[in-house]
Amino acid sequence: MRCRSEEWAFDSAYPLFSYAGPMRELLSAYKKGRRRSLAPFFAELLAKAIDGRWPSRTIVPVPPRPGKLRKMGWDQVEELVRILEARGFPVARPLERRLSSEQKSLGKGDRGNNARMAYSMKAQASSPELPLILDDVVTTCATIDACARALRAGGALSVAALVIAAD
Repeated sequence: MRCRSEEWAFDSAYPLFSYAGPMRELLSAYKKGRRRSLAPFFAELLAKAIDGRWPSRTIVPVPPRPGKLRKMGWDQVEELVRILEARGFPVARPLERRLSSEQKSLGKGDRGNNARMAYSMKAQASSPELPLILDDVVTTCATIDACARALRAGGALSVAALVIAAD
């Protein structure tokens, strides 16, 4: 609700669930507990939402922090995107994330500035005309907004976002 009064670079953001109770525990097991076996479950839920709401959009995953793959051994968003891509959903990866502070360690005001400096288009990349940003959790909308700004700068006409849960 707190995001509704702001002006954003994206046109819509849709969470499948509230980030509370059992869903918070399930997502935590997936992300922090590295329960990769949950990826097909989440991918199926995302696939149904995409088919129902955005069948003509190209999925654009939020890129991980530099070094995350080395440190964690995987990226939970990319894992979902690979499953969706294997099912035939169009995917593009035009975004990159530069070294920056971890969003969850910052307050609401600092998250926007940090995200705007962190996300950009890769060199020589362009955005799909109708991208669908995919992320796992949204809290302040700073990451989605920064990604949407980069995609619009890269040629996107309309940007939507889909997340598993909203805090």
